[in-house]
Amino acid sequence: MTPEPRTPSLRRSVVFATEALEPVLELAYQAEVSGFDRVWTTEYVGRDAIARALAIAMRTSTIEVGTGVAYAFTRLPLAMAALASDVQRLSRGRFGLGITPGTKGVRRWFGAEFDPPAPKLVEYIAELRRIWATDPSYGVAPPQVYAPAFNPIMTRHAATVCDGLLLHPLAAGQTHLTERVLPAVARGSVDRTDPATLVAWQVTSIHDDEDVARERARAQLAFYFSTPSYSPVVEGTPWEAEPARIQEAFRASDGDVSWRRIGALLPDDMVDEFALAGTPSSVRERLELLEKRLLSQGVSEIGFQTVGADLSDDEAAENCGLIIETLGHRTNKETHDG
Repeated sequence: MTPEPRTPSLRRSVVFATEALEPVLELAYQAEVSGFDRVWTTEYVGRDAIARALAIAMRTSTIEVGTGVAYAFTRLPLAMAALASDVQRLSRGRFGLGITPGTKGVRRWFGAEFDPPAPKLVEYIAELRRIWATDPSYGVAPPQVYAPAFNPIMTRHAATVCDGLLLHPLAAGQTHLTERVLPAVARGSVDRTDPATLVAWQVTSIHDDEDVARERARAQLAFYFSTPSYSPVVEGTPWEAEPARIQEAFRASDGDVSWRRIGALLPDDMVDEFALAGTPSSVRERLELLEKRLLSQGVSEIGFQTVGADLSDDEAAENCGLIIETLGHRTNKETHDG
């Protein structure tokens, strides 16, 4: 009897969007054992994505490791080329370099200039590739290069040169992805025969108590929507007024911010649109529908990004562990049976 064709599935990865450092090394190993395809490290003030990626690569042996995303403006192209090549060499070809121009506010914190950001990032990537191509001393195939995809301008520019595009968790919302991001990808890919792959990140909160999981997801979404530049993702949806409510509550907090309190303003259906939140069983059910939609829109990988707003490092690490335990390609039984 001819076996039925296997249903296509997305590659799966875990996004360690947390200040926690030491715990993610063991978590990355667990993700490898559980059949995940990749882990992503993140960068912020006080957190270096490339250092974390290197540490994870040294702790694991087969899982891919990527930065999601490292700041381009903190490293000159020549320094970045050398750093990325070393990580690629030490990881034995498992490294993916995700870079970003950052937001205007982040660049201001660092006292850096990188304007205009979209064209500047294209130039930066072109310089990286020139360095890798012309200097044989690197001695290793260069890593694939990824850039963020959120607003149409950055997305269109990045799509012209990058190996892959990292969709911000809010960018994967159905309306924004369909009406703004994918058309921008198409415009940027006009002269390419090998369009960039799409990696969709998804805010993911798992807890045995459904209400707790959803409260944490609300807090994370409130953190994002407190930034006005993220508001366009809900244009043309029933939630157009929600970002303004979040931003007003944020301003009224006067420095005493509780993302859980502010997040309580978000309606249930908006949480379902922008997050995977619930018990292990309910998240698996919701993921099945989400995967079908993303596959139909050309996405090849989904990254489960841990919640972190108002959580301790231990709580964020615990959520990462539940993501790995719940959503790996291999079940717990398969893992234990080897």
